[in-house]
Amino acid sequence: MKEEAYQLLIKDIKKLLKETCKDDRVKYHINPVVENACKMAKELKADIQIVEISAYLHDITKITGERKNHHLTGAEYAGNFLSQYNIEPAKIEQIKNCIKKHRGSSEFTRDTMEEKIVATADAMAHIEHPLTFFYAWYGRRKCQIDEGADGIIDKLQRSWNKIEFEYVKENLNEKYQILMQLLKNR
Repeated sequence: MKEEAYQLLIKDIKKLLKETCKDDRVKYHINPVVENACKMAKELKADIQIVEISAYLHDITKITGERKNHHLTGAEYAGNFLSQYNIEPAKIEQIKNCIKKHRGSSEFTRDTMEEKIVATADAMAHIEHPLTFFYAWYGRRKCQIDEGADGIIDKLQRSWNKIEFEYVKENLNEKYQILMQLLKNR
């Protein structure tokens, strides 16, 4: 995709997210996923356009309320949204696969570097910005302390397990261990 058209697409995706998301999820989750994904794409020489678009759209239907299958509905949504732009169908399929396979509890195997990067960047954001989990379990879901802690522990473990690159685990290990200790020592 040519740079000018690509920048227009990114601008439109940001506008879509601003119009769709009514809480701080873009600031505290989506943007960190995008930043981590783009950084890894450059380091690992992956297709940055696929990675960045996928990272921006990976939770698009979760934002609108579809939690359970947001990886599947999000992939379809992204495909429909991107079809209005001059993007090769093969690239749209790659983006859809990144979104479909980003989820930790997903039954899909991540095959491409781009799929692994998006899933890892999502997990990184969970560990680097854990306040989003506390808000989700204790704020939105109104959980009691033990129930919320158990939910956050489960989510953090799934996130940790979906990290595809050992160097990322090494960089996040101390934060992950501190979070787990904090949640288990209640």
